[in-house]
Amino acid sequence: MSHVQISAESVRTQVGKILASSSFCRSERLARFLNFAVEQVLQGRADHLKEFVIGVEVFDKTEKYDPRMDPIVRVEARRLREKLRKYYETEGRDDSLAIDFPTGTYAPVVKHRDASDQWSPGARRDDSAIAILPFANLSSEPDNEYFSDGLTEELINALTKVDGLRVVAWSSSFQFKGKARDIRRIAEQLGVRAILEGSVRRTCERMRITAQLLDANDGHYIWSESYERAAADVFAVQDEISSAIVYALRTKLARTVGKPLVKRYTENLQAYHLYLKGRFHWNKRTEEGFYKSLGYYEQAIRIDPNYAPAYAGMADAYIMLARHGVVRAHDIMHKAKAAAVRALDIDPALSEAHVSMGSITASYEWNWLTAEHHFRRALELNSSYPTAHHWFGYDYLAARGRLDEALAELSHAHHLDPLSLIITTCQGTVYDLMRDHERALGHYQRVLELDPVFVRALLSAARSYLHLEMYEDAIATFEKARQLSGGSPVPLALLAHAYNLAGRESDGARLRAQLEQCSKGYYISPYLLARAYLGFDDNRVFELLEKAAEERDPRMVHLNVSPVFDSVHNHARFCALVDRMGV
Repeated sequence: MSHVQISAESVRTQVGKILASSSFCRSERLARFLNFAVEQVLQGRADHLKEFVIGVEVFDKTEKYDPRMDPIVRVEARRLREKLRKYYETEGRDDSLAIDFPTGTYAPVVKHRDASDQWSPGARRDDSAIAILPFANLSSEPDNEYFSDGLTEELINALTKVDGLRVVAWSSSFQFKGKARDIRRIAEQLGVRAILEGSVRRTCERMRITAQLLDANDGHYIWSESYERAAADVFAVQDEISSAIVYALRTKLARTVGKPLVKRYTENLQAYHLYLKGRFHWNKRTEEGFYKSLGYYEQAIRIDPNYAPAYAGMADAYIMLARHGVVRAHDIMHKAKAAAVRALDIDPALSEAHVSMGSITASYEWNWLTAEHHFRRALELNSSYPTAHHWFGYDYLAARGRLDEALAELSHAHHLDPLSLIITTCQGTVYDLMRDHERALGHYQRVLELDPVFVRALLSAARSYLHLEMYEDAIATFEKARQLSGGSPVPLALLAHAYNLAGRESDGARLRAQLEQCSKGYYISPYLLARAYLGFDDNRVFELLEKAAEERDPRMVHLNVSPVFDSVHNHARFCALVDRMGV
């Protein structure tokens, strides 16, 4: 059961402790499953742990039980893995032995736990790590929220450039915006020891910024300061706060702290505020937010045509609109590239613009060598930028079938941004690409624990249920996503696919007709329509996929590695399409 000898008595004691916990004491079926599986291994009968045997011995199935028709063992194994994970995150946090069921087997593994084991979704505390919580907006105008959020994000960006200091990314820190704060609990979730929090009160001419750096171990202040300045002094205040934090943490830094940490990309305060408003709306990650951000970036550029981050922000807004499939990629990705190129013309060392170029050249141009160059250059310039690791892993490495490398990059992104919903969802998606659907579901469930209405995770979980042939679970989850998505065609198309596979032909036909009718009034990606025809009409699927390839839909880059298309993978038209794309 382990490379280190562990006595049967110790293992049984650990099982008893688990079964007595609040997590398991009311789960009779899972308790029986765990106890049966462990005893079989202890008795040298691990090879006896087959799906049929478990169904009969644990779940009281008859000799007529057919695992191909009844997925109860697979479903309960997934629940048992998740229940064990939760146990070791809570009541079993300090247990010396860990029992795990590796995906692909029903034989448990027992091992001694040490510092390298990570059962908790939050990283262990790192003394050289800091989280900057969203600064509170104390201004009389609620519209000034963009400024307090922007100040927080700018401080995060400045401190990521300090060697030896790990800074939790924006999206994880902003999970705590507007919520009651338990500093110790937040530090535990984010894996940091130091927490910076503060407030901003701003008028037209003046601003007052307060900041406090706390030690999460005891809640004591490490440093605190107030700054009352002219509104035009925002860059200087950001640099003062950043430098004070570095000194207060007494980090051994390779970088000279006396050098300004906040790089001024513009001297125009109005352009800067417009840029912050653009970031504010982009961070909402909605179609409306992306369009609004473009408007603010364009205004900032009109005022300061050499404002490189505004061009990079514009590129990312166009990229996200194409990814969401709300606009034909051909109509906007050339604008994304023009903005990213302009940003690099102004500042060749702007990491964010290299990431934008990497995504454009990978997901739209299919220029793989150039894409890898830009991603690696971005990481050379700023290895603490989580989006660089995220997009390199997902847009490039996963699309190229380099799935182990993709997971490594996404794990690095997760380390920098531990509560990011989209990064954890993409980790799950790579496990789906590996055909490890149960592990993928575990990632989606963790996301949904944080945000039960995160539609991307619901859609991904439903897709995993489809791969596991759990059609009713898939349909129910797609339906929930549909109700939350505000009329988006995405859940409709994926639900149609689920109906096709479940044999509900009339339901599938109804949704396909609805999608075809809607596509006459507004743009629906042919890639999405192809998903609705999968399992019903292969010729129509290929007709639509070929059209999606002509349009360079960004979602096409995962075509050759996605299990969604396994049913048509060996078709001559599929092979020709993959060859044309070079994936």
